Amino acid sequence: MRVMIRGSRKPSNSSRHNLLILFIMKKSKIMIPVMTLGLAVGLAFANTANQSNGWIDLNDTPTQLDTDPCEGLGGECSVIYQDDPQGRIFEVFTDESLTTRKASSNNTPYVIPGTP
Repeated sequence: MRVMIRGSRKPSNSSRHNLLILFIMKKSKIMIPVMTLGLAVGLAFANTANQSNGWIDLNDTPTQLDTDPCEGLGGECSVIYQDDPQGRIFEVFTDESLTTRKASSNNTPYVIPGTP
């Protein structure tokens, strides 16, 4: 008498295909949220817009301005503080390294309230 154990037969191609589909579906339940989170984090740091208000050299220390006084193109931006007792004119730069001047359409210094 022959006893056949269930599942001892070689699976057919359609059974293999179904197992592969089942495996992919199980993994995609985990991978789709992980990939979505990765995409969200990646896009959060993908903003390439220049968000700097400008930097000045204040007593040999790079200092970021609170507001962006510079508008337009054609000239170089500079600022003067309204309550500065020395009346110094500060050149405005685009970055903390103070290497690239910030553009402005107005060549006269912008007046900023307060003291440096």
